[in-house]
Amino acid sequence: MKHSIIGFLAIAVLALAACNNGSKTAEKKDTMNSDQMAKMDSSAATSTEKVDAPVIKASFANVSADVAAHIKEVASHYFHIKHALVGHDAAEAKKGAAMMLQVISQFDNSLLAANQKAAYTEHISAIKEHADAIIKSADINAERIHFSELSTHTYELIKAFGVGKKIYYDHCPMALDNKGANWLSESAAIQNPYFKGTEMNACVKIEQVIE
Repeated sequence: MKHSIIGFLAIAVLALAACNNGSKTAEKKDTMNSDQMAKMDSSAATSTEKVDAPVIKASFANVSADVAAHIKEVASHYFHIKHALVGHDAAEAKKGAAMMLQVISQFDNSLLAANQKAAYTEHISAIKEHADAIIKSADINAERIHFSELSTHTYELIKAFGVGKKIYYDHCPMALDNKGANWLSESAAIQNPYFKGTEMNACVKIEQVIE
């Protein structure tokens, strides 16, 4: 009888432990699935969203691999600045601008085809000027003014060379004290770098898609 009771207690303890482990595993699985579903939903919302804007192709169809990689890197630091301004982070915007200048300074212009040099030189000079101005800006409002100019020339650079994927050209009429301003985005999801948080997102229009 004593052995039976001990055996019963042992079985009960094992069953309880298994139940707890199963519960934790299920909880972990549910959390992971929830996170994965959130990412999938976010991706689906961006990729399937209908954009009522003209689509244009990059001007230069034949860009060397080295040049294409460089343009992509310049664009990546532009997006670094944009996301910093969306997050209202002036210091991070300066970091992105500094990294952009470093990448540009290391590029060998001789890699450009003859018909590409003029377009590259014109816009990269302005990009350098406004990236440097962002670094030297006293506050985030000044950064946003220079970001507007940086966006104009980065747009022209990407419109000429492309970056191997869709880029969205957005406009907010309320930006910079109602003067209006544009910026580039990697997705159709609206993130306004000219206002803190989600302010004024509703007034934004996608003006163009570059492929």
